[in-house]
Amino acid sequence: MQSNMFSHSVDTMSQTVRIPHIDSLRGTAVLLMVMVHAAATWNPFSQVQTSPLAYVISGLGGLAAPLFVTLFGWGVVRAHISLPSRVVQCLFFFAAQIAVNLTSPHLFHTFTPGILSLMGVLTLLIPATYSALEKHDIRVFSFFFAFTILVQLLFSDIQGTGVWEDRTADNTLGVIISNLLFTGTYPVFPWFVFAFLGATISRQKTASDRSLNLNTSTGIWIVFGLMYCILTLVYSQMNQTLWAHPTEDALLTFFPANPSFLIAGITGVMLLWIAVQRFKFHFLASTGKISLTIYLLHFVPLTLMRDYEVTHQWGLQTSSVAVLLYAIMWVPVASLWLYRWPKANVESLLRMIRKSIF
Repeated sequence: MQSNMFSHSVDTMSQTVRIPHIDSLRGTAVLLMVMVHAAATWNPFSQVQTSPLAYVISGLGGLAAPLFVTLFGWGVVRAHISLPSRVVQCLFFFAAQIAVNLTSPHLFHTFTPGILSLMGVLTLLIPATYSALEKHDIRVFSFFFAFTILVQLLFSDIQGTGVWEDRTADNTLGVIISNLLFTGTYPVFPWFVFAFLGATISRQKTASDRSLNLNTSTGIWIVFGLMYCILTLVYSQMNQTLWAHPTEDALLTFFPANPSFLIAGITGVMLLWIAVQRFKFHFLASTGKISLTIYLLHFVPLTLMRDYEVTHQWGLQTSSVAVLLYAIMWVPVASLWLYRWPKANVESLLRMIRKSIF
């Protein structure tokens, strides 16, 4: 979301000509990411919550990373940068991941793989899909998605446990590589599915004001996904089991990202994409232009204020207001930032590094 997803011409997330609703989508993704991290930090409850409000908040928050990665895949395909530049960008994302880890020592170890290291790997992997996407488009994605689900079902242990300590461990090189590829918070498998979705969308032929066609294939995916989510929700209520939870034993789990989560995530991403494409939400564009910068910075206040809900005895209402205000405040902050310091951001730094080396 910068070089393609995050910035004007910053490689993997940028585009030659900016598309306003793509910037708004990036803004949506990073604000949802901020919201879910703030909600996890200032959670006044020690027990699992199953209220409708809890499901709505967790549902929206759960779409942050899928949308983030999907947009990244969309941008990688449109970046058209050389292999040496991709290597530099990959290393940059790994360095940025370490920076995030150092600012949040209560959550991560120094070399814990995360969403930025995932993007680093994807910067090198996604170009290999170009020729297949050019020839077969949605059929390739459908096959790849089905294959991913099959692997998850046949080899259920491949993604590790739902224990946070295991997913963030960095005690050996083998553990780091395992968490980067399969068992971490955002491992390449199965999160590559979302990047592949973005790459597939990027190869579509669309009208000038659209990036995702609402055609028969898209409609089938959305209807199937919605029906699946509704049926699993009803099933969980009838059997008094958890429908969705980040780590607990539930039908949809984020850590690890199980088949149900992948289906729900793809459906949610498509719905958000269509909604933002239709209604534009221009007020989020500035946030999207520096989404990588915001992602890196938002951890710092959360780390400094991570015990506020305990120290000040916040209840549900206070915590909810704090979470919403913290997420929303980045909209005017981004607008002011770009107005006053248009080049003072991580996106510009990455662009400068690439130009200075090559």
